[in-house]
Amino acid sequence: MIKRVFTVAATFLSAITLTACSLTARDIHEVTHRTEVPPKMLFLGDSIPAGYGLDGYSKDDLYQCRSYPNILAEKYEKEIGSECGHEMTNKAVSGATSYDLLELVNSGTLDDDLSDCDAIVISIGGNDLLGLIFDLFNEIGYSPDSGSFDYKKIDILGAADKLASMSGKADDALAGFETNLPKITDAISSRTDAVLYVQTLYDPLEYYSNIPKIPEFSAQKIGKLNDIIREHSVGVYSVVDVAERFEGQADIVTNIKDFDIHPNYLGHQLIADEIDEAFRVTGFSYTTEEYGEQYLTRTGYAAIIAGVVLGAIALSAPVFIVGRTVKKEKEE
Repeated sequence: MIKRVFTVAATFLSAITLTACSLTARDIHEVTHRTEVPPKMLFLGDSIPAGYGLDGYSKDDLYQCRSYPNILAEKYEKEIGSECGHEMTNKAVSGATSYDLLELVNSGTLDDDLSDCDAIVISIGGNDLLGLIFDLFNEIGYSPDSGSFDYKKIDILGAADKLASMSGKADDALAGFETNLPKITDAISSRTDAVLYVQTLYDPLEYYSNIPKIPEFSAQKIGKLNDIIREHSVGVYSVVDVAERFEGQADIVTNIKDFDIHPNYLGHQLIADEIDEAFRVTGFSYTTEEYGEQYLTRTGYAAIIAGVVLGAIALSAPVFIVGRTVKKEKEE
């Protein structure tokens, strides 16, 4: 009898061992972690985020030059790379206007990038407006051979007349930009939960102070473009005020001395700093799946109860058997 009881107990304990994984469990929970900067960011727009004019720039590979998207990517990889990883995608297109960007977003080719990011930074509008101004430059005395103006030969009054005639075209361009910008941001917002940022446009033409009408004209038109960006931002996107950061130092932070409006390496660092500040004001988060504390399952509780019962039987069986043996001996 004792042998039979212990055989049953041993069999039960073997069964428990074989099914141990079902006796306990650990639930998986989503845990939210806070971070100051976005784990995944996307840059859209024109030649400014593309890094045009920088050493290493190539329209076919935007990740080799020292542009502000690349500066931030390097910085954030060091900051949060080991914590949650970091990804930067740059889909800027040199020469793109606001209409071009709208078409690109609506084409659907960016949908995967848009849906899988935490922050989107847009630079757009410069090509809507500045192209007109540079067309004007050719009319009033810019020399492609020398790469500058011949100030002695410029007809200031004639330049003023040409600027006045160009004003209507610039206003039309601004009207188009004002129509396109909210369409762009609406199209993007419908495709993503990422935080959206739009950069203001700096004024590189402030450099041409020897022809006062040029900086006056550019300040007025670029100022209007930036007003449009600010006015449409409420509840939609944050403004990264690059224009304010660059003001008064176009000759230092752009290549305008070489008749190139694009930021140089100092300008890109300033833009990176401005975007970094905007990111940290916002704050971001990411989630991980983590195991909770181990606990007993119903099977585990049943096994414990069954084990106690069997243990009690195993302990009481010898007493019962001995008692029966003694009684039998007395009867004999």
